[in-house]
Amino acid sequence: MNKLTITILITGLGLLTGCNKWLDVKPEGQSTREQMFQSQKGFRDALTGAYLDLKSGDAYGNALTWGTIEYLARNWDVIATSNTTLNNLVAANYNDAGVKDRVAGIYAKEYKIIADVNSILEFIDGKKNIFEDDNYALIKGEALALRAFAHFDVLRMFGPMPGNPGGIDVLPYVTEVSRNIVPLSNFDMFAAQVLRDLDQAEALLKDVDPITKFTITELNPDPNYTGETVVRDNFYLYRQVRLNYYAVLALKARVYNWLVPRGDANRANAAKYAQMVIDAKDAAGLPVFTLGGLSDNQLGNYTMPSEQIAALSVHDLKLQAENNFDEKGQFARYDFKIQDNFYYINNLFPVGERATDTRWVGMWSYKTTSGQTDFVKYKKYIQKETNPLLQIPLLRLSEMYLILTESATSKAEAENWYKFYCDKKGIPFTNGFSSGGWEADRRNKMIREYVREFYAEGQTFFTYKRYNVTALPASWTYIGFTGSPARYIVPKPDREISYHNN
Repeated sequence: MNKLTITILITGLGLLTGCNKWLDVKPEGQSTREQMFQSQKGFRDALTGAYLDLKSGDAYGNALTWGTIEYLARNWDVIATSNTTLNNLVAANYNDAGVKDRVAGIYAKEYKIIADVNSILEFIDGKKNIFEDDNYALIKGEALALRAFAHFDVLRMFGPMPGNPGGIDVLPYVTEVSRNIVPLSNFDMFAAQVLRDLDQAEALLKDVDPITKFTITELNPDPNYTGETVVRDNFYLYRQVRLNYYAVLALKARVYNWLVPRGDANRANAAKYAQMVIDAKDAAGLPVFTLGGLSDNQLGNYTMPSEQIAALSVHDLKLQAENNFDEKGQFARYDFKIQDNFYYINNLFPVGERATDTRWVGMWSYKTTSGQTDFVKYKKYIQKETNPLLQIPLLRLSEMYLILTESATSKAEAENWYKFYCDKKGIPFTNGFSSGGWEADRRNKMIREYVREFYAEGQTFFTYKRYNVTALPASWTYIGFTGSPARYIVPKPDREISYHNN
C-alpha cells in the first residue's frame, strides 16, 4: 500500500512550516503537550489556535475563499499581465513553481489545522474530569468537526472526481500526532472517515451546544455590553463563528451532496441534513437561520449574516477587503461596456433581473483607477462604516436550499424548493424547470446559482468539479474555461508525492 509520511514538529499546539512550505519532522518532547493539556483553559487555547489557523492566508482567510481557489475557477481575471504565477494559476498550470508554492501552502495548512485538533483529541478523553459543565463535549465536538472540515476540503481539492474516483489510495486521513507512517485511504474510505468524525461531533454537540438553547441575538451581545449574558461562561457566546451543532449538520449535507454519485442513499442523506438545518428553531420558536434579502444589501450586509451557519471572525476584514477588492485590489473581473454597461457579467446577472437580485444590488462596479477601468470590482466583503460584520462565511443557509433542490427526485419537489429560494433572492422562476429534460435544466441552473450565490466564497471550483463541467456558456468569462480532471484534481505537493513513492 502506498503510504505518506506526515511528520510533525510540535511546539505547543502543532507543527511548524519551514521555509520550504512543507511539514518537517522533528518532534519535541511529549511533556510540552502534556503540560498544556493539564487544564480546561489549555484545551480551549488549543482549539482557539486551530481556528486561528483556519483563518490564515493559506486557508480560509484568503486562498480557499476568495484567493487561489477562485482563480482556478476563473472567477477573477489577472490585472497585472506580468504576474506569471496568476496567469499560470487561471490556466491551471500546476507545473509552474509559483502555483506549486500556493498549492503546497494550502495542503500544509490543512494538515496543520488537523494536527492542531489531533493534539486536543489525543488528550481530551483522559482529562475528562477536569472539564466544567459542557466544556468536554463542546470542545471535543468542535475538534472533531474541524478535523472533518479540513479533511473534506483536502478531498475536494486534491482527491479524485467524485463521479469516478476509482479504488486507488489517494490521501491520508490523519487522526493522531505521530511520527508513524500514515496509510493513504481511497476515496470511499476517506469519505467514510469524514462522516465518522461528523457523526461523533453531531452526537456530542446535539444536547449541549448553546445555539440549540438560546437565540442568535442572545448569543451575540454587543462587544461593549458589560452586563450579564444568558450564559455564565463567555466561551459559549458567538456560536456562529465556531463549528457549532448546526454547522455540523450543514457540513454533513455538503459532504453527502459530494458523494451523490456513489449512491442514492447519499442523495437522501444530503436532503435530510439540509432539511434539519432549515427546520431548526431557536428558544423563541423562530427559525435559527433565514435567507437574506434586499434589506441586507441596503444595509451593506452583503455576506448575509442571517444565513451564516458558520463563519470566521476576522478583526481586520475591513482593511483586507479594501486591499483585496477595492480600487487597489487584485481581485476583479474584466468586462466592457456594451449592454447596460457590461457584457460578460450580463450572462451571470441578466439585465432584466438586476434590480431585485440580492447577489447583484450594490455589489459590482467598474474600477476608476487609471489603467484598470475595464475591470469590475466586487464588494461582498467591503465593510460598512458603522457596525461592520467582520465575518467570512464558511457555511450558509442558501446552500441548504440548493442542496434540497438538487436532491429532489421529482420535478415538482425541485421546483418547490427552488422557487422559495428564488423568491427570497429576488430572481424570477415563474415557469418552472423545462418540461423537456427538466433534470438537465436543473443542473444548468444549479451550476449558475452556486457561482452567483457563493462568489468569492470558494465554492465555484468545487461545484464545477462535482458536476464535471467541461465548458461554461459562451461569453460567460473573458477567457474561455475548459474543465477536465486535469484541472479539477489538483496535484499534491511534490515532496508529499516523493514520500509515498519511496
